[in-house]
Amino acid sequence: MGSIVFDMGDSDNLPEAEIRRAVREEMSRAGRSVLSTVFWTILAAFTVLVGLQAVQMAFYTTGLAAVAFIAVGILVTGASIYLLYLLHWA
Repeated sequence: MGSIVFDMGDSDNLPEAEIRRAVREEMSRAGRSVLSTVFWTILAAFTVLVGLQAVQMAFYTTGLAAVAFIAVGILVTGASIYLLYLLHWA
């Protein structure tokens, strides 16, 4: 397997406009990343509450409806907690 050699000498001679453009692009990407994380965190936290509400509704119904509410509640809550885990701890 061959080795990869990076020549950093060319990057020292970049014009100021190129550096500014690169910084603008990366700041834009970082901003979108932060906004995306905030959006998905709020959505996941809300859906945890929806899942718990579905489980709570199961206590006020009987039969197959109760089983369905419990199953949906556990599925939604579990998926939301997993999303929060992926967003913040993985």
